[in-house]
Amino acid sequence: MIAPGHALSLLAGKLEPGERILYAVRPDIGVALRNKMFLWWIGIPWCAGTLSLYFAGRASPAVALPLASVGIAMLLAPIIVAIDTRYTIYAITDRRALIVHDGWRPSLVSCPFERMDATLEIMAAGGKGGHLYFASGMPTKLRDVDYTGKLALRDLADPQEAANRLDAARKSR
Repeated sequence: MIAPGHALSLLAGKLEPGERILYAVRPDIGVALRNKMFLWWIGIPWCAGTLSLYFAGRASPAVALPLASVGIAMLLAPIIVAIDTRYTIYAITDRRALIVHDGWRPSLVSCPFERMDATLEIMAAGGKGGHLYFASGMPTKLRDVDYTGKLALRDLADPQEAANRLDAARKSR
């Protein structure tokens, strides 16, 4: 959880007049890495296979370089995702839920309580971590929306705590 004073300074330009932050948290790097670890299981053998083909003389540099680039991208993706979690803030205010990305692709998603689903859904992501789905029918082009149109707070260390806080905020409204 982010300290309320620090969250207020990080979100100052994103809040409406008189809006109060009730809960703020960042995605958990460990959960994010665990969710993307399969890319390393694919990327390492991919790179090893590409290098083996090249050094065995079975692939020219024109073939090996693009293949190696794909493998390197698979190896770098989890690291980039982990870095991006440091620039993401999830906040629950007395009016809405906010998802703020201030990293490479800045974005802001605001979902008022009235727009949220009646029932929250938690998807476990291994261990205690997971995702909290709270709004359906959202445009799939948004960053934190899955292919079915469900908006989520992703890679939370404790999604049940976030769900409890969001439910409490919605009930007190």
